[in-house]
Amino acid sequence: MKPMKMNFLLKEYDIEIDDIRWYLASLLTEKFLSFRDNKHELNYYIWSGKLEEDLYNMEEKFLLDMNDQFEKNLLDEATLRELLSEISNLKSERSKKGK
Repeated sequence: MKPMKMNFLLKEYDIEIDDIRWYLASLLTEKFLSFRDNKHELNYYIWSGKLEEDLYNMEEKFLLDMNDQFEKNLLDEATLRELLSEISNLKSERSKKGK
């Protein structure tokens, strides 16, 4: 998918970079919660720099990855639209809570 197409879809779903960041933060929250019973793995995740790596430009890397997967036919438009719909729903939930 050309970046122009991605920009079109983001506008169609009224999604901004901050909304993608919120979605990725929710995924990271789920990941943290999965460490509940294994603090050693969480310590390693933070200590090793993996957390920093995952956070650095996470929204830009996410968009590039989605675009790359689409161009390589590893992601179809329907699946991408489902993902954008999920991001849009999280945006709505966040708006309702006033964040």
